[in-house]
Amino acid sequence: MEYRIKRRSLAVLLAIALLSGCAPAESPRTVITAETPSSTVEAVSLEQQETSAPETAQSTAETEQSSAEMTQTVPATEENSTVQAAQITSEDSAEAPPEPDIPAQTTVTTVQTTQPPATTASTTQPPPAEPVKVVIPDVRVPLSPGTETISEGPAVVDYSNSADGYISVCWADSGKRVKLRLTYGDKVYDHDVSGGGATEYFPISCGSGDYTVQLYEQTEGNKYRKALEQQITVKLKSDVSPFLYPNKYVDFSRKSECVRKAAELCAGKTDEIEKLAAIFQWITDSVTYDKQLAATVQSGYVPDPDRTLEKKTGICFDYASLMAAMTRSQDIPTRLVIGYAADNIYHAWNEVYTSETGWITPELLLSKRGYNITDATFYAGSSDKEKISAYISDSGNYSALYYY
Repeated sequence: MEYRIKRRSLAVLLAIALLSGCAPAESPRTVITAETPSSTVEAVSLEQQETSAPETAQSTAETEQSSAEMTQTVPATEENSTVQAAQITSEDSAEAPPEPDIPAQTTVTTVQTTQPPATTASTTQPPPAEPVKVVIPDVRVPLSPGTETISEGPAVVDYSNSADGYISVCWADSGKRVKLRLTYGDKVYDHDVSGGGATEYFPISCGSGDYTVQLYEQTEGNKYRKALEQQITVKLKSDVSPFLYPNKYVDFSRKSECVRKAAELCAGKTDEIEKLAAIFQWITDSVTYDKQLAATVQSGYVPDPDRTLEKKTGICFDYASLMAAMTRSQDIPTRLVIGYAADNIYHAWNEVYTSETGWITPELLLSKRGYNITDATFYAGSSDKEKISAYISDSGNYSALYYY
């Protein structure tokens, strides 16, 4: 059954969407004043959409009442199921009363019956099924081979593997904020760089073409000086390559717990859509919305899929990062998307790609075998799954700004 959302019911849809805890928010901005050694030039605005968690403190207050209602309908977690099973086992396996002793002189008579001989288990029961083998996959590993680099002072940018959809940045100094800006036509992506000699990987999200790479170093407050600039030409091996590799916002390796969990959920499955369904269902059943984090999250927040897996709670940025890490580890291209959901809700969600369907739209749990918007936050947080499925499956309710 397909659900459609009419514009005249946007108020109702917004109330449903707010059950997830997202709320209207403006994209945080940092005003950067580019400086030269001799003078200060006009201000440059570095927007931090990708490093600003798409959540606001207002979201907690606005959804407190809805969240209380949701609490009554949250599916049982694995831990709850385990506790319930333990209680049932305890009740059902109460110790049987001891059998009476038979004195040695008592004669016991055995009465033979005419019941047919018992058949063997092999003739009445199928052989036990072979356990499904969990295989931890060999995931993609980003590298900085140093064959094509840009360097200036403490900065090194390695674009040797730009054809695979990523570059790396290493800033040797510490103590001051550093920004990476990637410009492609009129599209601008800004990223925080950690510094201190750490190598970090950032996606090339806009496809093949010419990119301008810039690094800015903080001087004081919101003032930055340009430390490096160079244009590079990128020719991707595949349009989906950037959405298969780990990066700063979708961080995982073969040793990650989220990769192991994805392998368990997908064990025995060969169909990509079945794998996606298993991962999406587990996340929406197991991970709850973190209202406290939403109320206190700061600009520059970076999700950690393993941390979200361990805590089983997070904001929409965490949901989308965990989903992307788990599906990418299964070799399924997945975008972490930052943008707006109707009406004016700054939000994060996922889009997925399969060889059967390409990039497509309806939401995961509808009967159609095709989707690209998998909004785990909204689905997990809503007590009315039919209405929220209809909302999610209408791509007109989403406006993507950035892909990671």
